[in-house]
Amino acid sequence: MKTSHLLISLLAGASVLGGCATTGAATAPQTAAALPPVAETQDARIADLVARELGRRARHDAASLADVSPELRALAQALAGPAPEPAVAGDGARGGMLPPAPAEMLDAPSLWHGIHLASYRIHANAVSGWAELQARFPAVLADREARLAAVTLPGRGDFLRLEAGPYDSLAEAREACMVIERAGAYCMPVEFAGQPMTDFVPPAAR
Repeated sequence: MKTSHLLISLLAGASVLGGCATTGAATAPQTAAALPPVAETQDARIADLVARELGRRARHDAASLADVSPELRALAQALAGPAPEPAVAGDGARGGMLPPAPAEMLDAPSLWHGIHLASYRIHANAVSGWAELQARFPAVLADREARLAAVTLPGRGDFLRLEAGPYDSLAEAREACMVIERAGAYCMPVEFAGQPMTDFVPPAAR
């Protein structure tokens, strides 16, 4: 998956950058107060490493950012939060939030991994199928989100693909599939796309 390779590349580069920065810190004079330490969580460490690598690329290799432009815009939009309330005339307020994500972002590649569990013709069957799979594999699926993606298979027609996730890495998605496959059920690692099941509107009802 192209997006996954790019993210891995960023993380690898960031790890190197982090090591270099630590080495240089011993000899470089301190000109500013030390920053607080990064929180001891996986997400915090990934955010710190990727932020440093993106900063390096923004200064020295901006062209390489073109390949992850959709992801950068999606991340910026997510961090900005919901759009602010319209400013009242004359109050001097100026919007500081980013505008809504462009329409093309809705189809941008995901940064997360998921697992494809089944495909259904009918939305109601997908909902009940997800409940059955969670009951069958609670250790794997109990704390995961279900998403549905409408797909058309040549010669077979329209289906709703049931996915679960997110997983931080392809390796984690594969481990989950191994548990499910050992029980004789179908599972395949995929990009975690589609729409949350709770928000999904069947194509026929749109």
